[in-house]
Amino acid sequence: MPARKTKVDPFLTSKENIALDLAFEWLGESRVNRTMEEYREIASRIPNLTELRKMVNKRLRQIAKKGEAPYDICYFKGGDYGHWYEKFPTSLSPETVRKAWVKSGMAELKAEHRKMKRQNKNS
Repeated sequence: MPARKTKVDPFLTSKENIALDLAFEWLGESRVNRTMEEYREIASRIPNLTELRKMVNKRLRQIAKKGEAPYDICYFKGGDYGHWYEKFPTSLSPETVRKAWVKSGMAELKAEHRKMKRQNKNS
């Protein structure tokens, strides 16, 4: 029996957006209004996913310790009769951080940057 493909939502979830926001904050960068080359350069400065997750969770713990959670996450979708809230996270799973990195396109940009660097080195 062939493996069943699971449909991956191309849009970042609230928690994935938080992971990406904190990664950009850590680098002192903004997520918006950048050229592709700027995004590629930013992606090249992000450490591996294990280190990225450590950094994100460290920042989330700092936010929680100071009581500075900026908002609660509101969940709802079309057709729902109600909604519910979840507290701002104090940590994120490796899978959430990985999905944020992949779905945002930053993983691909980091790979492109490495490839371009190797090509320039060999020229």
